[in-house]
Amino acid sequence: MWVGGRPTLSVNYLRGLQMADGNPPFPPIGQAEKVSVELLDFDVNNPRFTPDKQPSGSGDSAVISTLASSADLSELIQSISTSGYINIEPIIVIERNGRLAVLEGNRRLAAVKALRDPELAKEARISTPPMEAAQRATLNEILAYRVANEDDARDLIGFKHINGPQSWDAFAKARFAARWLDDEHVKRDAGQPHLSLQQIASRMGDQHMTMHRMVAALYVLDQAERNNLYEIADRKKKAFSFSHLYTGLGYEEFTNYLGMERPDRGADPDRAPVPEENFGELRNLLTWLYGSKERDLEPAVKSQNPDLRRLQEVLGSPAATSILAERNSLDEAVIEATPVDIRFQKHLINANAELAHAVKNLEGFDPSTQPELQKIAESTVKRANLVKMNIDAAIAGLATD
Repeated sequence: MWVGGRPTLSVNYLRGLQMADGNPPFPPIGQAEKVSVELLDFDVNNPRFTPDKQPSGSGDSAVISTLASSADLSELIQSISTSGYINIEPIIVIERNGRLAVLEGNRRLAAVKALRDPELAKEARISTPPMEAAQRATLNEILAYRVANEDDARDLIGFKHINGPQSWDAFAKARFAARWLDDEHVKRDAGQPHLSLQQIASRMGDQHMTMHRMVAALYVLDQAERNNLYEIADRKKKAFSFSHLYTGLGYEEFTNYLGMERPDRGADPDRAPVPEENFGELRNLLTWLYGSKERDLEPAVKSQNPDLRRLQEVLGSPAATSILAERNSLDEAVIEATPVDIRFQKHLINANAELAHAVKNLEGFDPSTQPELQKIAESTVKRANLVKMNIDAAIAGLATD
């Protein structure tokens, strides 16, 4: 029944959800049946909820609002409002505390809950179109496939969201695979059959071992947080560019700076890859990648291209790395990291190119409004002559050796 535009459960309806033994009619394990939406909860451990996409609270409105902004509910809501909810692909559920948590299908559940409850949609700051009674009637029950444990659902969920049609972002993929791997390690420690990360990645359709790099980077982040070196929540920007870290750790300069072993993709990543004596370097690296609100530091890496490669150059030079640590300026550090002969060559080539542009635009010189350019031109000639004189002297000296 509906009260004040909001659905409420009548006593008779609640009684109808109970079986003779007092338990709600959940689908048998390993089978799909329709279940009441009233029995379904969002999965609070949803891998979609990455650091920059966390719900503001634990209630349904906060979860729906987050999914609306990160998973684009609008198209799904429009489709369901027009055609009703079509029970073709079941959601995947698991029993938790006498209810059903949705392991797969949280986006569909969010759309259905928003359409069922205008007040909830309003709280989540999303708009919902009107629905005909026939279409609204389809929102009461959803086809659900019940699993006994998360292991039973992982193959399907992983393949769908790692390389399938509804791919998660990199951090969500890494977290999903890492949780799976943690459970496999529990089995390993108990002497039971278990999967390696390589096998997990293969089952999720990852043929390039990208998952290994992602999980290895996640373990680096976890280690930093466990040891109070850096928290993702302290990053300067709202967006969390996880790819900065897992791409960077593929470069030898990054792992050398952290004192890490080079990744062995044939083995599971180390849970504590950075030696304790390199904790300061780990804190520095994460600050350069993501900044710090607490210390009011902007990230040195503004964008992955070209800044990540520039940071790679800097980490290969102890002097340049020291400058970056002291001044947090990637530009200054790159200058120090660049050999002086390369710097001279680049500056001379750039200066010649700029002078070529000036020659092409000589008609733009107005002596009545730009008299100061004469002094600048004289200074340019003096500097050019000085450079030429030194180059000639160096070449002459080379010829007499």
